[in-house]
Amino acid sequence: MVMGGATCRVLVIDDDDNIRTLVKLMCDHQGIEVMQAPDGEVGLSVAVAHRPTIILLDVNMPNRQGMDVYLDLRNHSSTADIPVMILSAALTQRDVQMWQGLPNVVGVMTKPFDMYTLVARINDILATRTTLLA
Repeated sequence: MVMGGATCRVLVIDDDDNIRTLVKLMCDHQGIEVMQAPDGEVGLSVAVAHRPTIILLDVNMPNRQGMDVYLDLRNHSSTADIPVMILSAALTQRDVQMWQGLPNVVGVMTKPFDMYTLVARINDILATRTTLLA
């Protein structure tokens, strides 16, 4: 997918290989470039180096939790404005509400989720970004 002359890039930061692979396969069919990171440290490096259009962020990961990664993204000048969608298997309703109230968090999806719904949500966010950047 091309947005205002630039390719849309999704960064998936998730320690689950299956989630990363499925998101990549589904997005590839939509023409959306997918970058993958198996943990928060790698994810931060990729985000800073490649400025994705949107970040899909798992909450519970080894080494760095999703909240730590989110805060680092928000505090880095080159990633502070990138929309983040939260993905997690272990969220309470209170957790969902907390995440939804944070700046640049554009959605929360609990695992397991329907991959078609996720890709539709990504496309909606990308379309909104295209409109805002036009």
